[in-house]
Amino acid sequence: MEQQGIRLHETNEGRETQQGIAGFEGLNALFFMFALGLAMLIFRKYASGTNPNMLLAIGLASIPLIIVSAYCFGLKQGKPPSYDVELGEWLIIKASKNPYFSPRQVEPMSLPWLTESSKEKSDI
Repeated sequence: MEQQGIRLHETNEGRETQQGIAGFEGLNALFFMFALGLAMLIFRKYASGTNPNMLLAIGLASIPLIIVSAYCFGLKQGKPPSYDVELGEWLIIKASKNPYFSPRQVEPMSLPWLTESSKEKSDI
């Protein structure tokens, strides 16, 4: 009768998941932590003092969190790496009403096989 040994299976849980916090993954988590720290500083400034205004403090403190959340979830997370930059470039080009491939931006092509074929056609 054969003896059965212990089977070892490799688990790669740490390599298969991305690190994150509150739904933000990778570098987006750092953006979120920075926005959270900024929100806490803003809240502390407006919520302390002789006459604190809690609604104003909450409203102003939520602005960095909303902006970072919209940027990360709308333009970064789950998108190609340069999605946000390319979208910004496209919006700037559309707002300036300049053609993307204008004659000023495109250099003329000089390919030897194109110039040779045009000379041959003119000789005929």
